[in-house]
Amino acid sequence: MDDKFGLKAAAERGIKLRDIGDKILLENEFIRMWEVRLEPGQTLGFHIHYHPYVVVSLSGGENEIETISGRKITTDEPIGTYVFINEMREVHRLTNKSNVTYLSRLIEMKSVTWTAA
Repeated sequence: MDDKFGLKAAAERGIKLRDIGDKILLENEFIRMWEVRLEPGQTLGFHIHYHPYVVVSLSGGENEIETISGRKITTDEPIGTYVFINEMREVHRLTNKSNVTYLSRLIEMKSVTWTAA
């Protein structure tokens, strides 16, 4: 079986995937809005996204995305910037590499659901 998204690797390592945010702020039939808050050095554990989503940075900061396969991606998210992700990506975790609290809103578009198959 192809493990393009790292779900098999996570299971083999005994990693239980977590929610993609800290708490849901709004949910209806169209969207789910999460708060993501990370203190300096804090990590949001391994997770995967099943819907297209927008991330809006409310506090700015530098983060590191680490995929289940070990690839590391540095991000710089100044206050007010946003990114739209419209493809399923590998299981990953997010670490705040800044010396300030990172705060964002992650908004999932529930009209599209991706599968790993």
